[in-house]
This record gives sequence, C-alpha cells and structure tokens, in this order.
Amino acid sequence: MLSCKNKFYCFYDLFFIFFLFRNSGLMVCHFYADWVEQCQHMEKILIELANSPEYSGVKFAKIPAEDVAEVSFKYKVSAVPTIVILRRNQEVDRVDGFNPGDLIAKIKQQISLIKSDKMPAPAKAEMPLEERLKRLVTQAPVMLFMKGNAANPRCGFSRQIVELLNGLQVDYKTFDIFSDNDVREGLKKFSNWPTYPQVYVKGELIGGLDVIKELQSDNQLIPSLTVAS
Repeated sequence: MLSCKNKFYCFYDLFFIFFLFRNSGLMVCHFYADWVEQCQHMEKILIELANSPEYSGVKFAKIPAEDVAEVSFKYKVSAVPTIVILRRNQEVDRVDGFNPGDLIAKIKQQISLIKSDKMPAPAKAEMPLEERLKRLVTQAPVMLFMKGNAANPRCGFSRQIVELLNGLQVDYKTFDIFSDNDVREGLKKFSNWPTYPQVYVKGELIGGLDVIKELQSDNQLIPSLTVAS
C-alpha cells in the first residue's frame, strides 16, 4: 500500500481486503486502469475531494482493477472507472463510469446518513437467477456472453467472435461472464450449453463460435442475426 495525499490510498495487492476489515467508516474506492483517460480525470477529482474539509471523514482509495482481479471480482467490477462506496465494510452505493456529479451526490448522501446515524433501507431481495438470465439474454436484440468485453476479449474464442461480428457490422451488446459467477454458471444450465462465448438473438440461443462460423460459411449468419433488427 502507498499512502497518497490526505486520506487517499493506493492499493496494489490484497492488502486492500485486510485494510477494509480495520476500516468501519466511509470509504470511496476507485477501480481504475492507467491507460483509461477517464480514470485519470476521476483520480484528479477524488484527490480534490480528499483534500476538501467537507469530506474530512471520508477515506479515498484507488485500486488497479486488472492487477487485483480478486478484489475486482468481489465487487463485480467489469469496466473502469468504477467507484464503489463502502460503509462498515459493506457496499452501500456505486457509480459505474465517469459521472462526477452522481458520485459527489452519492458521497454527500452517505455523509448525511452517517450524521443522522441511519443506514439505507435494506436492499430488496435479489431477483431469482432464472429471471435475471431471461432479462439478460433479451437485454439487446443480439447479446454476446463472453470472457471480457468487445474492447478487451479475455480468451481466443471470444476475440474471434468479436472480430467476426464487428466485421459484419452487427449491432450487439456483450456481457462479461467473469463479472458474475452466478450468471456464468447459471447460463450453462439455462440454455444447456456448457461453453462460452454464447450468442443470443431475441433471447434465443444461436450457439457458440463453431455454430457462428458454420452459419457464416453457409451464408446463413447475417439472416440469422438480422432477424433481431
């Protein structure tokens, strides 16, 4: 761990977890990557907040998402910048992406709750996994469940299918199965398909890389995908 300016901490290993167990206050954790420009802008904003008397009771930290993958997985970080707000070692809020206004509002809300010694209402019971999966596979007309995302595939099969879909100029959305193990394992049973990547069109499984390649060789891929239009 490296201690930066005024309550701004930099974690590069699993020391973060041990630090959390000793920290019962409000902590704002920035999951970042050096090569992402928005993360650099977010860090400047967080340093300003850390040095502001208004946020004197808040600790700020930054964690390299790719270097400490176990922590990123724990907090379901699939893209950067992601800000996770912790209180009493529990996640109470988060901001996905670069949204300083939303972040500041959420930090102020947590400070107000602390001052009034109130915690947020308990979260609603989680949606049943099967219902979540049904919603996910229909989130876009063409959904690709893969390892990583379109900008950063994390296996050769996922990279090939992204290149194939991009080459056809198909509009699609992706879901990183590394970001949610329940989805990763549940989808295998849900669709009776044990491997990834998986392509869905209007909620129906088309198949994996081999099926997509076969459809392409038979000139059936574009018709299959454009059914979603």
